[in-house]
Amino acid sequence: MAMTDKLPEESLLNTYRAADDYLDTFSIPIRGREDLLTADMRVLAERILMAEIGWVTALLSFRDKLAGLVGMKTTKALAQEQGADNIICKGEGDRIGFFKIYSVSEDEIILGENDWHQDFRVSVFRKRGGAARIYVSTCCKRHNLAGHAYLALILPLHKMIVKTQLARGTALQHWATQNAK
Repeated sequence: MAMTDKLPEESLLNTYRAADDYLDTFSIPIRGREDLLTADMRVLAERILMAEIGWVTALLSFRDKLAGLVGMKTTKALAQEQGADNIICKGEGDRIGFFKIYSVSEDEIILGENDWHQDFRVSVFRKRGGAARIYVSTCCKRHNLAGHAYLALILPLHKMIVKTQLARGTALQHWATQNAK
């Protein structure tokens, strides 16, 4: 079960965020999950962030319709920038779905996007050792009133989506069987 947590001090997201930025962090234990402890961070991020969840897909479609009306970037347009044949991305500038990769290391990947109302970054961070966990953190830099209003509007849904994606069987629970295929 995903839980609210604190951004690990070692996370590169700490170098991006400012004091007045929005930040949330959720985590899930992965102790004893060798498959998750050794997985490439790009693959791990794709499994978590792109987990197929019907109600999330419907919400994003609705969001895209509204966002397009006010000139915000849509998830569909962003995903098409990369091309459908590059799902497992190579590095900085490539995409996982609609998320642009900003950095990749052995235990963290930072993704996100910049728009006129706000910029956001998502960190998928893996902590190894006795208290092994996967953390998903989101940092939003709001540029104007529209950024503040947008975040206030989506925040309850954002939290539900992140927790669901982190805990969802597609993301973690069935990893070993999916990875073996």
